[in-house]
Amino acid sequence: MAEQTGLSDLCGEDTELAQEVIQLLVAMGGRLGQHFAARAAEFGLSMAEGKVLLALEPGDPVPMRVLARKLNYDASNLTGVVDRLENRGRVERRTSPGDRRIKAIALTAAGLRVRDDLWRRLRSDGGPVDTLTDTQLRDLRRLLRLALDDGGKH
Repeated sequence: MAEQTGLSDLCGEDTELAQEVIQLLVAMGGRLGQHFAARAAEFGLSMAEGKVLLALEPGDPVPMRVLARKLNYDASNLTGVVDRLENRGRVERRTSPGDRRIKAIALTAAGLRVRDDLWRRLRSDGGPVDTLTDTQLRDLRRLLRLALDDGGKH
């Protein structure tokens, strides 16, 4: 059975292949980010605000620290995003029943409507992946899951 190697073990042509794949993934990430930002803007949301709404589930308040970790944000940076969403009635801060010092973020009814509309819009316009067939999308999903399931190495 062939031994699997990571990028750090590659050399020569294999390194060029890995480098090209990484460059393509970075380019795709940029395009997806632009696409997401444009769709979020259609609902008067910044990219960060859209991500927060999509990260929340109805009826399941999430502590700020947990939400920040889930979105890979610094909690102090997330405060301003949540403030803006709260000022527009999209989310509300709730005191945690177990610890009154902990504030949990919950979707409001208006926030849920915007979140659901944004999800529908994103599903109807796949942006840079719209040209892929269902089979190609399934293959891409499988490969991305494989790459992301790195056994906790990264």
